[in-house]
Amino acid sequence: MNVSQIKEHLPVYAEGSGGLEGASDTHIGNIDSVEGGNYVKLTKNNAPDGQHHWFPISWVRAVDERAVYLNKTVDEVAKELLNEQPAGV
Repeated sequence: MNVSQIKEHLPVYAEGSGGLEGASDTHIGNIDSVEGGNYVKLTKNNAPDGQHHWFPISWVRAVDERAVYLNKTVDEVAKELLNEQPAGV
């Protein structure tokens, strides 16, 4: 996976609640930016709390011209999404 493929405004999808073999992908937000080459920042416009959120690049399963796909389920993302900018970014 090439980090440079992760572009501003691309939608981000997590695995459905059924996991990798389960339900189809679920939209969790849109890309704001890649920070420090290690974290992805989501736009605050799509967040329920109106704030930016971050996740590590290691969560990215695939990227194409239409979207970013995560290797986490919707439930895992809800529990593990960062609410503050990661240190060192």
